[in-house]
Amino acid sequence: MDHQSEKKYNVEIKKLPGSRIEIKASISAMDFDAAKGEAVKRLGADVELPGFRKGHVPEKVLLSKIGEAALLEEMAEVAISHAYPAIIVEEKLDVIGRPQVGITKIAHGNPLECTITTAVFPEYKLPDYKKLAAKTGKNKEEVVVTDEDIAKTLEQIRRMRAQGIAETEGKEFDESAPLPELDDAYVETLGAGKTIDELKVKLRENMLIEKTREAKDKKRIAIMEAIVTETKIELPDVIIDQELLRMEDEFSADVSRMGLDLDGYLKSVQKTKEDLQKDWRPDAIKRATIQILIGKISDEEKLEPDAELVTRDVKALRERYPDAEENRIHGYVLMLLTNEKVFEFLEAQEA
Repeated sequence: MDHQSEKKYNVEIKKLPGSRIEIKASISAMDFDAAKGEAVKRLGADVELPGFRKGHVPEKVLLSKIGEAALLEEMAEVAISHAYPAIIVEEKLDVIGRPQVGITKIAHGNPLECTITTAVFPEYKLPDYKKLAAKTGKNKEEVVVTDEDIAKTLEQIRRMRAQGIAETEGKEFDESAPLPELDDAYVETLGAGKTIDELKVKLRENMLIEKTREAKDKKRIAIMEAIVTETKIELPDVIIDQELLRMEDEFSADVSRMGLDLDGYLKSVQKTKEDLQKDWRPDAIKRATIQILIGKISDEEKLEPDAELVTRDVKALRERYPDAEENRIHGYVLMLLTNEKVFEFLEAQEA
């Protein structure tokens, strides 16, 4: 049997820019008229008229009150709300966000004709990510902590000590004054050893860890940027807007840690949220694209985080943010741990 003949709705689908589609749909007269009962029930639910209980106004009285046009509009909304999910399944559409609906033909006893415009998950083809990861991963950066790095950090500590002394004495810090030397007694107060030599060893260890992390992040960014560059993908606005909201949440948290709120910060820099979103948009597109590609690679390679790790991290975050929604915490943890799995997989391709 021809699959096309099994479809209940007559539709035409047109691709639009920005990963959107326009669906021209025709709902049969029988299905449209069948929506009347539910439409009348919806319209009458909140109507109050003298002599009738709320929600119990007889149909004839109700229709004389609301008018034919209002009934037809409600019938159309009911019919489309039933048809749209079925059209999505029949046409195998990967829709996202809220659709925009326009009625093109509406009358009792006739098919209902409408257009539905909606965003769809972007179509794209993954490049040879293994090859790109291996090629990018060849550029190894040697991680070293030099004596100069240590000397600079020690100078920063001396500066901090000088500022602390000035503050204790109620004086203004003099930038041109010689900085105080470090001694073992002061080093011990820092909790990083009992002598200057021990402090230097500790500094070298910590700086090596930090530089190693930075080099790892840099390599991961380079790998993903290589994959993004070779991927042709057009994101719908709904995905970009979601990423912009995430960026705003992150930025608000950063501002809050500085003892400010977002509105206060915006006022101080004479910007609006719209200005920020315009500035962030290129990064939002890149971030969202990377996350989509990571998700696709994890599916292709069947990479899943360990369930025990997910449970552990969800519990830790729940304790830290008790007011956060459970599903958001779980989704966030799952994303981070899946990302880590994918990055580890890509890094291993250099071998």
